[in-house]
Amino acid sequence: MIDEKLASWALSHIDGIGAVIFARLINKFGTAMAIFEQSTEDILESEIISRSCAEKIVSFKKWDETANSLGQAIPSGVDFITLSDDAYPSKLKNINDPPPYLFYVGNIEILNRPSIAIVGSRKPSDYGFRMASKMAGEMASSGIVIISGLAYGIDGASHQATLEAGGLTAAVFGCGLDIFYPPGHSALARRIAETGCLLSEFEKGTKPERFNFPVRNRIVSGLADGVLVIEAAEKSGALVTASLALEQGREVLAIPGSVDSKLSFGTNNLIKQGATTVTSVQDIFDCFKWHKATSAIEKTPDISRLSKNEQTIFTSITVQPIHLDEIGRNAGLGHGITAEVLLNLEMKGLIIRKPGNYVVKA
Repeated sequence: MIDEKLASWALSHIDGIGAVIFARLINKFGTAMAIFEQSTEDILESEIISRSCAEKIVSFKKWDETANSLGQAIPSGVDFITLSDDAYPSKLKNINDPPPYLFYVGNIEILNRPSIAIVGSRKPSDYGFRMASKMAGEMASSGIVIISGLAYGIDGASHQATLEAGGLTAAVFGCGLDIFYPPGHSALARRIAETGCLLSEFEKGTKPERFNFPVRNRIVSGLADGVLVIEAAEKSGALVTASLALEQGREVLAIPGSVDSKLSFGTNNLIKQGATTVTSVQDIFDCFKWHKATSAIEKTPDISRLSKNEQTIFTSITVQPIHLDEIGRNAGLGHGITAEVLLNLEMKGLIIRKPGNYVVKA
C-alpha cells in the first residue's frame, strides 16, 4: 500500500531531486503522493524540474522494492516523519533545504517551542564549559529548548546542563540513529531521548563521516530561533553553523572571550561582524523578547540516592578541574574504587571528564 511516507521516500531517491527541489515540489503540490498522481505536463507547469525528471516520477513503478528499502532504513525503535506531515518541525520546514524526512526518537513536538542552538569547540576551556553549562541551564529552567549536536565539549555540556535543570533538549546526529557518536555520549543520548528528542536525516547504518556534519549543521540551526556560539577557533564547525543560521534568517549570538585565546577568535570575530553579544542569559531573552521565569532557581543535584563513596567524591568536586589522584587522596579511597565511582558519577551526568585525568562538576 502506497502512503505518504513511502511516496516521500521514493520521490527523494529519484535522480535529480535533492532537498531543495523536494521542498519546492511539496510546497507546490502539497504531498508526495499528489506529485506521483500528476501527469508529466502538470509537473512541468510548476517549472521546478526538467522533463526527464518529471518522466521518471510519472513512470515510477518500483513500489515493492522501495518499501523494502524504507523498511531497512529505519532503525529499530525509531520513528519516521516526512516534510508534508503536520508534525514536522515548523521552523525547519521553512528553511530553503529542509530534509525530506527525519528519523527520530522521543518527543518531536518540543521542537516547535522557543529554542536556542548552542554550538562551540569540542575542546573548550574551563571558561567555555562554565558558560555552556550556565547558559543552557538557565535557559532550560525558563522552558527554552536547547538544541545541539551531542559532540564532546560545548555540545555535551549544554545537553547535560539542560537535563540537570530539568529542561528539554534535542540532539541532531551526523549519522544513523542506530549509531551513538561519539561513543562516550551514548548514555547521555539515552537520557536525552527520555524527555527530549534525538533526530537525524541519515538512514540506518550511516556512519559518522566527516562530510555529514556540515550537512547536519543546517538542521541544528534550522530547528532553532537562534544560534549561540561559545568558543570557536578560526576554522570550526561552530562557525559553519553560524553561517548557515544567517542564511536561514536566524539570529546569531556569541559569548566574547579572551583576545589572546585561539578559541575566542571565532566568537569575537562574529561579534565584530554584528552578532549579538551575550554576557548573561538576560541578553538572550531580551534579543527574542522572551519572558525569563522569575521563579527559576539554581538546581542542586539530589545526591541522597548516591552511595556513601559517591557522595564523598562528588562533594569534593567543583567547577574547577581537579586531578583524579587528588580526588582519591582527599577521599581516602584506592585508585580502583575512585575510578569506579567516577565512572558511575559520569554516567549519571554529575561530572565531566577533562583531558589529563581531570574532572569537573557538570
